[in-house]
Amino acid sequence: MAKHSPHILVVDSNTATLKYIEFTLTGIGYKSTLAKNGLEAIEKTKNQHFDLIISDLYLPLMSGNDLVRQIRQTPEYKLTPFIFLSDNKEEETWIQNLNDGADDFITKPFKQEVFISKIRAHIKKTQLRKEITDHSRKHNLSFDKGNIVFCTHKDNKFKLPLQYIKTPVKIIKSDKNLFSYLKKENVWRIIIDDNAIWAISILDKISKTTEQLIPIDILISDSKDTDKIDYLLTNHIDSFLYKQLDERLIIHQINSSVQQELNLKNKYFNALNTAAKQSPVRFENQYNEDIHDFNIQVIHQAYNKLAGGDFYETFDVDKQKKIIVVGDVMGKKWDAWFFVPAYIAYIRSTINFFMNREEFDFIKSPGKFLEIINQSIFKDLKLSEVFTTLSIIGICSKTSQISIASAGALQPLFYNAKENKLTQLNIVGTLLGVIPDAHYLSLIQDFNQGDKLLLYTDGYVEAVNDRTGSMIGEDVFLNSIKQVVSKRTIRLADIETQLIHTLNISKFDDDRTLFLVQKN
Repeated sequence: MAKHSPHILVVDSNTATLKYIEFTLTGIGYKSTLAKNGLEAIEKTKNQHFDLIISDLYLPLMSGNDLVRQIRQTPEYKLTPFIFLSDNKEEETWIQNLNDGADDFITKPFKQEVFISKIRAHIKKTQLRKEITDHSRKHNLSFDKGNIVFCTHKDNKFKLPLQYIKTPVKIIKSDKNLFSYLKKENVWRIIIDDNAIWAISILDKISKTTEQLIPIDILISDSKDTDKIDYLLTNHIDSFLYKQLDERLIIHQINSSVQQELNLKNKYFNALNTAAKQSPVRFENQYNEDIHDFNIQVIHQAYNKLAGGDFYETFDVDKQKKIIVVGDVMGKKWDAWFFVPAYIAYIRSTINFFMNREEFDFIKSPGKFLEIINQSIFKDLKLSEVFTTLSIIGICSKTSQISIASAGALQPLFYNAKENKLTQLNIVGTLLGVIPDAHYLSLIQDFNQGDKLLLYTDGYVEAVNDRTGSMIGEDVFLNSIKQVVSKRTIRLADIETQLIHTLNISKFDDDRTLFLVQKN
């Protein structure tokens, strides 16, 4: 399926600015819709799908801050990138903008190339977010894990005999409830009653919001209503169900379509699983090594034994120095796994090339390595379509130091044994492949007896607490780690056990990697 051209909503009271931005976006192949105030923008979001929103900060009728706050209350736009334009350069103003829900800001007057670079970067991110949000509906392989959504009118008299459908059916009666449900649940199919005017009127928005990954069926009341059928055929409809048919035939059509999807998923699942087993890129589930008085441990678990995007690699510089890389290709399971070998190839070749060159010291400047690898990845058209986080850690037992640089990874945790204090290290950086000239800082940390460095991928913080139904999150993860990290020597298995029991985690819905270095 070809990707649709990104659709951007531009909000500004200045007609000249609107036209200039429209001209710029058209030049890079993007579609734009224009609005002169916040109220007009809100109306346009009700019936159309936008991949990104650009708004002036100072608008008539509704301020830009009010606009972004209201946009964020709409389920389908909670993660849509929102960029402010303004000539206000005060830091406090921008902080307020970000707190209200904006993702970025561009100061006026802006250079066209800077504007285009930021827009493209955010479009890539929104495409990635959609893939991550929709991952479960692609891969869940049994009836009890997939739902059918039935969109109907609140007074609709036509009832689907739900007891005969082989997978759960959720009845939805409003657009707000529909988009909210799509964000939270794994939906296999959407069935829309043609009397549900609220859903029929936003068919295009539903299709684009779901990236056409979810089949849409229409229940037709009158097969001779050519005007309605002509309208429906202009949208992305997978099949039509006719109310005049015996209900057993309708149910048979629904169950058959779900069974076909199940068979197809199983077919590709088996093929991909075979490919993964034959891949030369594999990672041990557990890794443990000592370098003098430094101990290194890794736990690496693929989700449900399926290949995924997490990876790690170790390199020996000499007897006293070691390099470790921990990465996560964003996406889930196979979508991410296909890119892991390519990233590993870039990393291995780059490290091996510079390993013994005097002009480059990985231990002292891991950020430089990230800049080199980022430039290579950005130039690769295939890899630039996805994002990856990557941390590189250098360990030197001779100087009792570690160094670390990060490209978009979660902030690592550092435990200072002398102060009995666990903190997040302020080492962040742009995801690999987003912009070509990204700069990455190198943090060098003295390491004393009992000190510990812990890195983790999002499979841990995105796990769900079964008791509360909420995602764990970084703060809760940090507090749980505090309960075990003060021991002089710890095992990663103990940390994971602590997390599972104290946070009520029965399963992880993503592959996960936990990395520890400690000084004995």
